[in-house]
Amino acid sequence: MNIHKELDIDLKKCTDEQIKNVAKLTAYHSNVLLRNQELTKDDYARILALWGDKTQHYAWYEDPDYHQIQYVTNRAMPELGGKRGIFPQGELEWHCNGTLALDPEDCVTLYCVVPTKDRCDTIFLNGVEAYNDLPNHVKKTIENTMLMITSDVRSFHRSDFEHLITRTEQPRILNDNRAYTISEDQVTADEAKDLHNIQGRKRSNGPIYQEMMRRKKEFSVEGRWKYTYKKLVHEHTVTGQKGLYFPFLNVAGLHDIPKDEQKELYDYLVKHYLKYEYSHDWKTGDLMLFDQTQALHKRQPFPEVDGEQQDRLLWRGAFYYDGVQ
Repeated sequence: MNIHKELDIDLKKCTDEQIKNVAKLTAYHSNVLLRNQELTKDDYARILALWGDKTQHYAWYEDPDYHQIQYVTNRAMPELGGKRGIFPQGELEWHCNGTLALDPEDCVTLYCVVPTKDRCDTIFLNGVEAYNDLPNHVKKTIENTMLMITSDVRSFHRSDFEHLITRTEQPRILNDNRAYTISEDQVTADEAKDLHNIQGRKRSNGPIYQEMMRRKKEFSVEGRWKYTYKKLVHEHTVTGQKGLYFPFLNVAGLHDIPKDEQKELYDYLVKHYLKYEYSHDWKTGDLMLFDQTQALHKRQPFPEVDGEQQDRLLWRGAFYYDGVQ
């Protein structure tokens, strides 16, 4: 199965156009790996800017001098005033970027600066391959299905983001798991607020925003819980190919599927999707680009020595495909 594409190139020796083409390849292959890169922060920030400079989040985990670079680490970072990066502990279950955001960045990158001594894999799924191999009758069933997506945090119903759709259904009707649990000893109150605030981000009041507002008007009813509605079968903006947008641990319902059929279909799709995975053992200099519109990923727990987590430092980036089409 073609779950990922590996490139034998040195980005520092590539032209700007060649670097942009790497991002285009991610749109086609979902997950693209480059090994043995030797990048400084200057190098990485310049490359990320070529791929599509993202909006600054002003969150604690961003480098103060290079807003393109975010820290995914359990280390206390001097650059962050002694704070750790984002997702500093434990296991990250299946997720993608900004499931509740109206218009999250299309692609995420991770560059390995320091790996753990023992394996701590990140595992990647490929929603295009998974969709292509679905039986035709399943494809027909889900062609226009809207996912009702809710948050990891059950208190999200108190949020007031304008694109959320109010419904009477209770959350987690299909799965009781969570992609990531933030406990009080893992982040401060200010850090938790940062994580919450970026869920409301959007690029503009353009077509994506207008479509979500149309859905809100169509689907809203009086009720307590709020959702984002997104299509299960996603047509890629760069390639036109169809793939699954299926952050299944955040799915509370399948809008146009009869309620007594939802769980069976959901379980079938999860089991099918999990066949299309690539597990990556991080080495220094590894750079992975992974699509967020037609793929998922997860992280294994950090290995421990004498009850203490082994250190790992990854530099994260995120971008829209706008600048490379």
